[in-house]
This record gives sequence, structure tokens and C-alpha cells, in this order.
Amino acid sequence: MLRRKNYWLLFAILLLSLTSLSPSMQVNTSNGPLEVNRRQNPSAFPDSSKVGTVDNLQITVALSPAEFTELKALSSSYSLSSGVKIDLKNIEKTDAEEILLKDLTIGDSPDIIMTDGRKILDLAKHGYLLPIDVYRSVPGSAPLTRLIPQMQWNGYDWGVPLDIDPYVLVYSPQRLTELGMPSLPRNVNEWNLMLENLRKQPDKYLLALDTRTPYGFAAVLESMGTSMTSVKPETLNWLQQALGDFYLSSQPDHKVWDKIQDGSIAIAAVPYSEWKRYGNASLKAEGLLGARGTNGIESIYSRSFALPAQSEHPEEAVKWLAFITGTTSQLDWLDTTGGLPALDEIYRSGPPSSVVLPFDSQLLLAEEAAPDDEPEGGWKKMTEAVALFLEGKLNATELQKQLQTSE
Repeated sequence: MLRRKNYWLLFAILLLSLTSLSPSMQVNTSNGPLEVNRRQNPSAFPDSSKVGTVDNLQITVALSPAEFTELKALSSSYSLSSGVKIDLKNIEKTDAEEILLKDLTIGDSPDIIMTDGRKILDLAKHGYLLPIDVYRSVPGSAPLTRLIPQMQWNGYDWGVPLDIDPYVLVYSPQRLTELGMPSLPRNVNEWNLMLENLRKQPDKYLLALDTRTPYGFAAVLESMGTSMTSVKPETLNWLQQALGDFYLSSQPDHKVWDKIQDGSIAIAAVPYSEWKRYGNASLKAEGLLGARGTNGIESIYSRSFALPAQSEHPEEAVKWLAFITGTTSQLDWLDTTGGLPALDEIYRSGPPSSVVLPFDSQLLLAEEAAPDDEPEGGWKKMTEAVALFLEGKLNATELQKQLQTSE
């Protein structure tokens, strides 16, 4: 009888030992990291702690060859100081948005992505991103105040800007004088006067615009003292009537610069980077970033980094972001690529001596506005509506409705 009791005691001890060793039977009482789902609830973020050593970060960007070379050089410096390998993948700009959405949707995204700064909020609201500040252990460099509204939502920061490229209006002062204008038109009446004079000359265009982006369209509205979110019906009606005198392109068109030079095009809305590359002493550029009701960002294109919801190493990713967008790296980026810094402190005492801006740099330092209360897809809807309007597929009334519903 005693032997049988000993057998049962040994059996019980063995059973308890097996139970404690079996992973399938363990009860998780720790506060370890949570699994991140693609369509996560923005109010429930994974724990910022990560177990183990980070070997490498996967980063996807869409840059020119020269820009990509500079980013690799900066990343190499980071790797030397951190010991973390950086795997950079550069994709074609024309395919960037499609590839980005595909990666985010199928859950095969890298640790860091790059996108148009105005698309950050929409990606965040769809649950595709992680908030940057949740994983930031120390404060990073402050971005330009003008850019902050397009990065904040639901009390969190969702992106880190790399650089900015404001859209400017380029023209020949001599050509404007020939059209009866001593300077760039500042309201619809002045634009209309110039158009009437231009129509007296055959085969001439009033304005060159790229239909792929609304930033140039926004710059034109700013020259009229308005914006896409506050434009009046009479302004859109005039633009609709003037469309036949616009030079429109849906792809990169370097002929625009020849046509501005020979007077075939009176004014062109182009990125600052293009003006810097192709402009000359006979041409002038102006940026009008102070239009009422815009927060100053409708005509400022920016490229920003963000953390996909599936980022495996968000804490290390944020450290890389802080290094790449810090003051030293931003100035290196400016010297090598010409990309305008997106940091507030760089402009506080005036822009670097190598930067000649066609607008007052203090406009970039305007007092921080409240984040836009923009619905999902707001900027995308604006982009699509402006393109359809410029192509003659949407009239002024329909565009007005689209812009109002996108606010």
C-alpha cells in the first residue's frame, strides 16, 4: 500500500514538472509587447519595449539617385555609432504610392516608410501607422510649425518631415510688363486683366500647371488671396473660364522653362527645387505662403517618414529618424541634395547663406495652428477633384462641393 502511494506521489510530481515546462500551458502575466494588427485601434498601441537586439532596420523611400546616395551615407554614419544595419530600398517615384499601399495592406511593410506629408493623417486614421511620440524616449528636433498640423491627430504625432519643397510662381518680369502688369497679379481682377491682354496675342498661355498635384493650384489660389478650403464660387468660375488658356501637363515637362523664357507662358506654378535647378537671372519666382485660412501648408509639399503598424523595431526606428532629421544631418542634406530643411531652429536666425528663398522665411515660422480636423481621405479627395477640374471633367460648382466635403 505504501509503495502504491509513493507511485502516485512520484506521478504527481512528474505531472507538475511537465506542466511548468510546457509553453502551451504557460499563462502570460507579463506586460510584454502586444501584437500589432494592420487595422489596429489608434487608441490601443503596442508596448514600446522590445526584447532582444535590433540587427537591422528596413526602410523604403522614393528618392532621386543623388538623394538616395546621400541617405545611404547618412545611414552609414548612424550604423557606425549604433551598430544597427540599415537596409534601404529605393523605389520609383511614379510607383511609390501604389507600392506603399500594397505593403501596408498585405502586412509586408518595412520599419519606416516615406510619403507625401499631406498623406500622413489619412494613413494614420486608417490604422496603417504607429504614433511616433509613443516610442520617442527623448524629445527630437522640432519640425517647422507650418508642418505640425498635418502630422498630428488624436493627440499623437504620426510623422517626421525630411524636407520641404514649396510651390512658387515663376515668371519673366519683362513679359508681365508687356501684358500690362508691373508685378505678379494679387487678385482675380488683376489676373483677369492680364488674361485679356494675353488673348490679344495668338498661341500664348497664361499659366502652366501640373495636373498630378494640387500644390501648384494652391499656390495660384494663394496669389488671389484665398485657398482651396476657403475659395469663393466666383473665383472658381473665373478659373474654369480661363482653363483654355492654361498650359497643363500630367507628366514632367521641361519645355515649360523654354516657354517661360520665350514668353509663350506668362506664369508657371512649379516646385522651388525646379526653380532652383532651371531658373535664371531673367526670371523671377515668388511664394505666397500667407494666404488666409490655409495654415500655410496647402502649397508646401513635404516628404515625411512614418512608422508602419507592422514595424518590428519602432524604438530603434525613431532613433534613426531623430538622427536623419537632426540639425547636422539636415544641413548635410541641404548641402548635398539642395532639399530645404524641415527644422524650425534652422530658420530662426534666418536660412543658411546658401539658401535664397523667393519668400520671407519667417512665413515658415508662423505661430503653430491647431491640427486640421480633416476627414479620412480629405487631401486625396482634393487632389483628385483638382485634377478633374483642370482636365475639364469637373465644373466649378462640382469642384466647390468636393472641396467643401473634403475639409
